Amino acid sequence: MSNGTVPVIVARSLSGQPLRLRRRIALTFMAITVAACVVAAALLLSRAAEERRAIGSRALEAAKALSFGFDQEVAAVNYLLKGLSKSPALLSGDIKAFYDQLKATPVPEGSWLVLNDLERQVANTLRPFGSPLPRHVDFPNYQEQMARIRDRRWAVSGRMLAPLKGSIIVALSLRLDGPDGRMNGHLSIILAEARLGAILDDQVLPVGWMKGLFDRKLQPIVADRDGHKGSDLPAPAALVARLADAGPDSTITGTIEAVDDRGVPVLVAFRRSGATNWTSAVAVPLADLNAPVAAALWRTAGPAVLLLLAAGLAAWFTARQVEQPLRVLSDQVTGAKKQVSELSGQLLVLQEEERQRIARELHDSTAQHLVAANLGLANLEGAVSQIPAGRRALAEVEGLLTEALRELRIFTYLLHPPNLAHDGLQATLRDFAEGFAGRTGLVARIRIPEEVDDLRPELQRAILRVVQEALTNVHRHADASHVSVNARFMSGRLIVRIRDNGHGMIGSTRPDGPIRLGVGVTGMRARLEQFGGSLKIRTGRGGTCVVAMIPISGAGRASPGAGRLRMPWLSGRAKADGEASS
Repeated sequence: MSNGTVPVIVARSLSGQPLRLRRRIALTFMAITVAACVVAAALLLSRAAEERRAIGSRALEAAKALSFGFDQEVAAVNYLLKGLSKSPALLSGDIKAFYDQLKATPVPEGSWLVLNDLERQVANTLRPFGSPLPRHVDFPNYQEQMARIRDRRWAVSGRMLAPLKGSIIVALSLRLDGPDGRMNGHLSIILAEARLGAILDDQVLPVGWMKGLFDRKLQPIVADRDGHKGSDLPAPAALVARLADAGPDSTITGTIEAVDDRGVPVLVAFRRSGATNWTSAVAVPLADLNAPVAAALWRTAGPAVLLLLAAGLAAWFTARQVEQPLRVLSDQVTGAKKQVSELSGQLLVLQEEERQRIARELHDSTAQHLVAANLGLANLEGAVSQIPAGRRALAEVEGLLTEALRELRIFTYLLHPPNLAHDGLQATLRDFAEGFAGRTGLVARIRIPEEVDDLRPELQRAILRVVQEALTNVHRHADASHVSVNARFMSGRLIVRIRDNGHGMIGSTRPDGPIRLGVGVTGMRARLEQFGGSLKIRTGRGGTCVVAMIPISGAGRASPGAGRLRMPWLSGRAKADGEASS
């Protein structure tokens, strides 16, 4: 009996221990795997949440940019109307001569000018002088518009249908008073839907996003979604409810979740301007907004399932099974970092394009308006030559316009990138610094070695942008008289120093205390970090020194001639530089 019992007990013990060991190994492996998946999911979801916030921030910034663009357009035409309201022909009552002046006045493309009395249009540049013109009663809500013009002295209308042209328009009107100080009419400039659509086109958004401009009653003036542009895309109902109680002069900015006219859930970023009562809005589908989070969940779920199955099927091969999932997770984290790096590069490219567009607009539009204003003042010189106070006022205005034009040309030059691909980094930096000094009155000293031309083109562009941003800050903030730009190679690194003798970033001349670093410094750091570099700023009462350090290895240098890559998109940029500096 005993001979039959002992072997049975021993057999159970020997056969049970491997099973329990395998179970423990499997549970341990699964616990480690689950912990790793949770950590990886937390990292991926955290990064995805940052991407989601970045998408929302981009939509809000786009809405703000659109609103500012429309506000600037309104401000510009308001100044134009004020100038025309002082016309001697208008003041003397010579309507025919004033009509001829209106016809000769440059206005935005697709726009026209209208002179109104209290009953009807008196002159309209769309029609020959003396032609029959509409009465105010032909327009709906004309009494409300007249009341706004009378109370505010100038007003921006909502969307209207132009009787003479049959298209959606908005009117910007300036009150005209008689000798007794009472309103006897108003002068208007009509902005067509096409002109407002051109401003809308300045903001390039991803496919599926909607951008639009709405009047004070949130009726669409012009909107665009996937290339469909017009005045038939309504504002989301939630946005209408959000702004229902807004004051007439309040500026409101924010985001709100809503449902668009197609029933698609969207995030609406908006800015309501207190100056025009117009609302600029950008709608992003929530599917696009949540795409980074959903993608992170899918990227996490797949490896997690595979790892858990591997743990249950092969406990003996724990090390091998753990190694592969960890490698997959590591690749995913690396891929996420690469995506963030690529996004940073895309943002920098967008910044380059925005700088070029702003510089082109300043040079081709704003500068020409300033020149035209100066010429207009010259025409008034004879009229005020016998009035001492008028001559002094005229001289002061001419001086202000001249200084504004000089500042405008300086900033245009700073925004336009020189022709790096054609001349190389050494010559480009030297020419840019010398041109900067010539335009700002600073004394500049430049020392750049020839070896910088052997660096990779993308690294050369990054260094050029860092120097440009630093010199721009010197011009805007330092109040300096001398600036130096020195570059040298030392211990496998390129060191670029930009030093000025200004009052520094903190000092007694700034009672509000330390200055917060702006987006310019952040952009400089982002450019350098793409190449493993860093940025240091030393400041004091004797000036500020910006030091950029970039490690230079064999991979950082280009092959012979690579520093002169043929990039056609830079040829037009060089020409624009010449125009901006003229």
